[in-house]
Amino acid sequence: MPASLDMIRSRVQALGMDFRFIKPIKTTGNGVEGETWLLGYEDSQFIFVPGKKGVTLGWDTGKCPLGSGVLEGLQKEFALGHEYYQGRLEKLESNYQKEIAQAAEAGDQAKADKLRAQLAEGLEGQRETMKENGYTSWEGFLSKWNEHLARCLSPLRTADIGDMLVEVDSCYLEEDFPTLEQAVRSLKKAPFTLATEDEWEYICNGGMGTLFRWGDTLQGVLEEIYRRGAVGDTEESPILEQPNPWGLFIAYDSYQNEIIDDLSYTKGGDGGGSLCGGDGAIYVLPCYTAFYRYPMEGRKYPLSKNYFSYRRIIRL
Repeated sequence: MPASLDMIRSRVQALGMDFRFIKPIKTTGNGVEGETWLLGYEDSQFIFVPGKKGVTLGWDTGKCPLGSGVLEGLQKEFALGHEYYQGRLEKLESNYQKEIAQAAEAGDQAKADKLRAQLAEGLEGQRETMKENGYTSWEGFLSKWNEHLARCLSPLRTADIGDMLVEVDSCYLEEDFPTLEQAVRSLKKAPFTLATEDEWEYICNGGMGTLFRWGDTLQGVLEEIYRRGAVGDTEESPILEQPNPWGLFIAYDSYQNEIIDDLSYTKGGDGGGSLCGGDGAIYVLPCYTAFYRYPMEGRKYPLSKNYFSYRRIIRL
């Protein structure tokens, strides 16, 4: 049975901290409609998130079938990408064939042969890029998608999650840190701490079993993601920037790496690497799942306050 508002109030007041009870809010975490408190503490806002025993976390492409909505979205993305690359191939060949014809007409066979060799090399390079990004065939696209998910998502598992107060949105670091270990140690200031990977995935996905926190759809999602990667974009993102089932703003910007209580991974993004690098949906979309892991072991560069963020919790 969900905790009542009065029970939540009592437990928060028992902490002896100056939490303000702003207002009750509706939630749909764990697929159950309920109410919880939106709380204020100093300049931040928190939400009471009820725990759950035996919650399923992580992903296994062999055991976790994609929902029909996500599958349909991927098929549309493949079709658009395939058309784009085919268009580039046709344009490249058309441009070169014109030059080859002009060289042949002028009797310059050496130039025509050189252009033919350049065309062959160019077509090979374009086809290789097309294949690498998964746009040669739908079967190849889906295979690459599953391979990448297997590499970058946390494994399928169950965990017991306790009740906690969770900061509504993450905050960027106030300063750069030389190492992740130093950042984690500095950010865990009692009574606050950082979420474990299990806790973070639970609060991100709202206890739901879908790959994405917004549910079984990709409609409009990729458009929003690619707009976020555009310089000077000021449009709102009605999907990515909507609160999740607990009322939290989380995993909405792949340029952010959210620090958790783990020295091997951060969550919620890849620092914008895949999006800024122009990678396709196969590599960009997984950053927006609760289960995405950005590897930090062996990192040789400081943690920039412009890309790394954190979210405080209090376990109850």
